[in-house]
Amino acid sequence: MQYLKFGDTEIAIPTVFTIKKEKIMSDNAGITSNCNYVGDVKGIQTTVHIEWANLKPQEVAVIDQYVLNMQDLFFPMTYLDEEFEQITTNVRADGAAYEQWGWDKKRQLCKVLSLDLYAYSGAGGVT
Repeated sequence: MQYLKFGDTEIAIPTVFTIKKEKIMSDNAGITSNCNYVGDVKGIQTTVHIEWANLKPQEVAVIDQYVLNMQDLFFPMTYLDEEFEQITTNVRADGAAYEQWGWDKKRQLCKVLSLDLYAYSGAGGVT
């Protein structure tokens, strides 16, 4: 398997790939006056932070066709998780950040493309 895929498309290997998992708590979650935690776990939000360096315009276009798609908010992503297991999940992206464009031997390159993707799992219809 390639390191990273969006849909069926193999994506360039990133320079930074960070996985962060957080509990999504119910609206009534909090700490009581005697310091007990109350509330229910509604699900897990997984945030995947990805950065690429020195991408060609064609590589940026492939990423953009998924991230900036106006028709579908979510798209399938396949990656290796923190235990090196292959994971396929639907993710959404709010957008991408492009640090700067530069030139290398008459080629235009994106110096750094940064992206945060969000996946949700769990009970209670987490959206």
